[in-house]
Amino acid sequence: MVTNRDEIPSLEQEERAVHLAFRPSDKDLFSLVKTCPSIEILQLPASSYDGLSKFIKMYLSSSGIHLVKGDVSGHWHDLNNYFVIPSYVLEKIKELEVQGRTEEEIIGEVTNLRKISPDMILHLLHSSFLSPGSERPEMNRV
Repeated sequence: MVTNRDEIPSLEQEERAVHLAFRPSDKDLFSLVKTCPSIEILQLPASSYDGLSKFIKMYLSSSGIHLVKGDVSGHWHDLNNYFVIPSYVLEKIKELEVQGRTEEEIIGEVTNLRKISPDMILHLLHSSFLSPGSERPEMNRV
């Protein structure tokens, strides 16, 4: 979780998921991609997401970065820089997928279980975060 642009250069190169809690400029987003070349997912609050230009959305997409809209509610950045999606949430997503539930049903059940944005749930459902062999603890830090 990044609360201001001055924190971008201090991010680890291996970061795969980042939430920007401020309205980033195009320069901030270019800096983020340069600092974190392994980034797969970028989450922004709805107001910041809606303000992005088509160009920057295309740039992020062509860089292999999935852009999602959503907030990290109830997280205290001053206590921990990471918001951890609990393993029970990931297990529930896997379980519902195995049961053959639709994306809409999975989103409905998971958002009732824990306040996570629908876009984030979809990303988790279709990403390496849930694939076998990716059970390392840092894989569910978002």
